[in-house]
Amino acid sequence: MHHEGELPAMKANGNLFIRSCGGFVLFMAVAFLALSLANLRSRIYYHGPNYSFLFWLCFYCVVTGIGLIRLKKWAVLLLFVPGILCIIIFVYSWTKGASVPMPWALLNYLFVASLLAIPAIMLRKWDELHW
Repeated sequence: MHHEGELPAMKANGNLFIRSCGGFVLFMAVAFLALSLANLRSRIYYHGPNYSFLFWLCFYCVVTGIGLIRLKKWAVLLLFVPGILCIIIFVYSWTKGASVPMPWALLNYLFVASLLAIPAIMLRKWDELHW
């Protein structure tokens, strides 16, 4: 949709941000696949630990990355999942009495804020996305 006063370059700029985030998420999918294959090799040859969740992280990144590149609304909603899970983990650990020294706690808060801020920025272009 074209809004009054909005230049076509501004519209393309928002789409470029979403697509570049999708490319980064696909890059992370490749990294998680490499880690998953290395873990599989470790399990076969050296009876190493089972980190099969790395494959599921790869699958999540592939689905979300392709959705972001294709400008899908569901992909932006999927991008909120890691931030929400981190908040749940922080609240749970806080109720159990876990504490982190202050400089490192600020890094944790910054990490969670960035996990939630990036998809929140994408919500500004919600009208330009499609299901």
